Amino acid sequence: MPSTRRVRILGILVAVLVFTILYLTADARQARDSDFYQKTVHAMDAHNGKDTEAADVGQRLKNAEAAAKKAADAAGEKHKEAVLGVDKEPLELDDEIEKSVAGRKKMNKAEKWEVTPAGGKEAKPSPPALSPEEEELENELNDILKRSPIIIFSKTHCPFSKKAKHILVEKYKIVPPPFVVELDEHRLGSQLQDILEKMTGRHTVPNVLINGKSIGGGDDVEELDTSNTLIDKVKQMGGKRIMEAKLSEA
Repeated sequence: MPSTRRVRILGILVAVLVFTILYLTADARQARDSDFYQKTVHAMDAHNGKDTEAADVGQRLKNAEAAAKKAADAAGEKHKEAVLGVDKEPLELDDEIEKSVAGRKKMNKAEKWEVTPAGGKEAKPSPPALSPEEEELENELNDILKRSPIIIFSKTHCPFSKKAKHILVEKYKIVPPPFVVELDEHRLGSQLQDILEKMTGRHTVPNVLINGKSIGGGDDVEELDTSNTLIDKVKQMGGKRIMEAKLSEA
């Protein structure tokens, strides 16, 4: 049997061991309950949550980028089909088209193709190009119309032209003054008279234009003067280009 001394020593060792275990357990529990421990745990949890959220955002961005690229590719294919005419039946060439020695087809020089623009609508024919003479006439008329808001197309020997010039140039003070074109002295007089007929429907002289619109000839100007409506007519049709219009002082 063990001696009393050994039993006592063994009991003391067991008591010390139990006390040590209880002490360490209490310290660990106290450490877990401390503010530092709790803050550390919360910080680690928050960091892990942010990492997870960042990973989710990155994945969503990748998905959005892939979807945008797919949509752009689809739009590009549709545009290509619209321009190149994909999925349409190939053109059937006439028998007159010859084959070259290389096996490629070439079109007869006398044959012409009609081009239809995108959208299926036929192209409108462009206006015919002006001849040098027509272009010169158009430029001359435009230059004349820029000289003054009131243009008097006249002829030196015409009494009706003299009547219109007397009223508009001498009886009234109009600023800027009317510009007179003597068609019988102008190098393009006859051509100008023809184009004026197309513009205004009037072939005779005088032909008085205000801002490019005809108000008639000598009798028409005289009637406006007699009815005291000439100034109003000039201001109405001349607009801002007419700075002054009144009877000349005697």
